[in-house]
Amino acid sequence: MRKLGWTPFIVHAVELRPLEQSNILKEFSRVISEGPVDWLVFMSPTGVDAFFEMLKSHSSILPSASGQIRIMAVGPKTSGALGHHGVQDVVVPERYSSAGIVNHLSRFEMKGQRVVLVRSSAADNRLGTSLISKGASVDTITIYQSIIPTKRESVLDFLAGLEKGRFQAVLFTSAASASNLFSMAELEIPVSQLIHSLRSVIVGAIGPATAERLRELGIDPSVPGRHLIEDAIGELVKKYEEGSVEV
Repeated sequence: MRKLGWTPFIVHAVELRPLEQSNILKEFSRVISEGPVDWLVFMSPTGVDAFFEMLKSHSSILPSASGQIRIMAVGPKTSGALGHHGVQDVVVPERYSSAGIVNHLSRFEMKGQRVVLVRSSAADNRLGTSLISKGASVDTITIYQSIIPTKRESVLDFLAGLEKGRFQAVLFTSAASASNLFSMAELEIPVSQLIHSLRSVIVGAIGPATAERLRELGIDPSVPGRHLIEDAIGELVKKYEEGSVEV
């Protein structure tokens, strides 16, 4: 953003808290005890790091999970995190989203395939439901909690700045960040006031799940063609330069 001449303001609306390694190990051990895994799907770099941190002391359990196991990452940053841990031949869907994962896996015969999703506690069931409808067997390993932060200073500063017209655009990077911001904000101001203020700036969503949650909350955001931070920022800058905000 600074390279584009903009000044970023970061609102901490989500706190990521990895689960205890013993809990992650217990979940993974349960999954692999039930049979071979065909696809191991990582949904975030945070999940990758927490998973491989667990494997540092329990690496012997991984071979028993494999056979012809294939690794998928939801996007390039997650794939990069896997590469950092020495994992090669990572599959990345064309669209960096849950829908992109479903579309990619649908190219294969999914009946009887076992898919394991490594993700956060805030993730909904739509990805798993879609894969099950294709004939796959789906398990989820919750690798970290996505919770409302205990520290609220940045949210309070954001609300004050939004009210004073300090911001030209707001980018939401997850559905949880949208839900949490509204939950934290309503302790300070009416939700209707927050919606009115957000409608006075350009609002972007990193992907379709985040956009859907914002629409449920009363905000209609723009969504980039590729679900990447860089593309989302570019989309916001473009809309601002085009003067597409209705105040």
